[in-house]
Amino acid sequence: MGCTRAPEPAAAPVRSSAGPERVLSLSKWPVATPVADASGGVVVLRAPRARRAAQRVVQGFFEAVRRESTRELGAWLTEDATISSGPGSTPEPISKVWAARFKRLDYGFSGAKQPYRTDELGFFSAEELLRLRPARRFELAPEQDEVLAVVTTRDRLRLAGPRHFGRRIEFVLGPTPSGLRIRRMFEDFGVP
Repeated sequence: MGCTRAPEPAAAPVRSSAGPERVLSLSKWPVATPVADASGGVVVLRAPRARRAAQRVVQGFFEAVRRESTRELGAWLTEDATISSGPGSTPEPISKVWAARFKRLDYGFSGAKQPYRTDELGFFSAEELLRLRPARRFELAPEQDEVLAVVTTRDRLRLAGPRHFGRRIEFVLGPTPSGLRIRRMFEDFGVP
């Protein structure tokens, strides 16, 4: 919430029937907005999307991958969650794709080097992506109630062997009764 340089005259308070210590205001709050200029009066800002919840989903996904657990992975997905791996590819169930990857590659990484840096995670609403075009372009686009999480991966250092992740992974997270969950994924990656 923001306010003006000088306070606006308030409407006369009305005493509540609950007693003299409770005062109700006759004025109404302005409509909440994500961004506003407070120089003209009081503004009400809409609460930001749940960045911490989105970060927890991404972290949970990578922890399940590290443990190579399809059961844990499923806890972070909607029932119909799909992954695409490039132009012209057909979306497939995320759990099926990752179960196959666990059989071919070793994801049990440990130590200080994680597959991404938490301070490099990007979170975008549909509204924010519209404002960022054409400067920023992603493969997935969230709907109004969704959040796009963008992860720039950093694969473990190795002398030889295949990569384990694409260079960037995009997640569309949507609300469910259990909180945010992954609905769609994009990763330009093919299992070697």
